[in-house]
Amino acid sequence: MTESEIKTVLEGALLRGTPLSIDLYAEVLAGHEAALKASLNADADDALLCVLADDGNVAMLLVDWRGTIHRNEDALEHVKAMWRENFEVNVERLLPVFVEFISQNNLGVAGIKWIPEDSTGE
Repeated sequence: MTESEIKTVLEGALLRGTPLSIDLYAEVLAGHEAALKASLNADADDALLCVLADDGNVAMLLVDWRGTIHRNEDALEHVKAMWRENFEVNVERLLPVFVEFISQNNLGVAGIKWIPEDSTGE
């Protein structure tokens, strides 16, 4: 897939509700669960987000601060809850990073943080 195609399918899955692929998850991401969980434990992030796009399909994995693994739509719902009204802005910031990783045949991985309830400082 080209970078443009990767970006388009990621936007569809993350921002427009295109269904995520359980087959892609099972074929690729499931095999990386333990390593990604261990990676979160080594970092100071609140969660670890991993996405993959292949042949027009997208799969997603989220490891939360407790070490719980969330897959596909469940992962997406947890990220939306973490970022609330900043979800779209944060996805737009991460898209170029994910596209670059995936275009180089890597997983799109990013450590993410919870956004506090009152992030305005009021």
